[in-house]
Amino acid sequence: MPNLDNILKEIDYALNVLFEPTKTKAKDLELNNEAKKESQRVMRVNHMGEVCAQALYRGQARSTNDASLKKIILEMCNEEKEHLDMLNVRMSELDGKTSYLNTIWYISSFALGTYVGTLEKNKSFGFIYETEEQVEAHLDEYSKKLPSEDEKSKKILSAIKIDETKHKNTAKDYGSTELSDSAKKLMLVSSKIMKRLSFYI
Repeated sequence: MPNLDNILKEIDYALNVLFEPTKTKAKDLELNNEAKKESQRVMRVNHMGEVCAQALYRGQARSTNDASLKKIILEMCNEEKEHLDMLNVRMSELDGKTSYLNTIWYISSFALGTYVGTLEKNKSFGFIYETEEQVEAHLDEYSKKLPSEDEKSKKILSAIKIDETKHKNTAKDYGSTELSDSAKKLMLVSSKIMKRLSFYI
């Protein structure tokens, strides 16, 4: 059982992910209002994805008993945090708001990650592999949804994709096993619902 100190540390980490203030006052003055609104929506979805990534990896790292797996997951989590920081800055530049549902997404993703962390190591890596596989496809899709003139946001998503591919390949190198078709479909359907809601809310 986790002790109180670890629980408080995890709560503090979650609060920082969800409510950490953005360290920029710069504003994007190049996009017109219509393009900016569309970019806000697209980048809000990507921001939500990185919030979920933090929760998934933190939950997985907390519940696994494998020290080597925990180390790898926390390294991935740190890289995902850099993505979140980039998206926080970009959302501020766009005068956009992050999803009001992020707290719900974080809690549910942390619970899922905690369950995955209890699985065998190859299955745990299999979940990471499939997650990153779907994230790669998502980034390609949502890059195309951005206004053509929003090159800055496109570059951010491109940079994020490099790390996601690296995480997927790491999971493969450590012996990930393929998830069942039903598990893959459930993950895909769930993510589509979350993305659809976060696009507007």
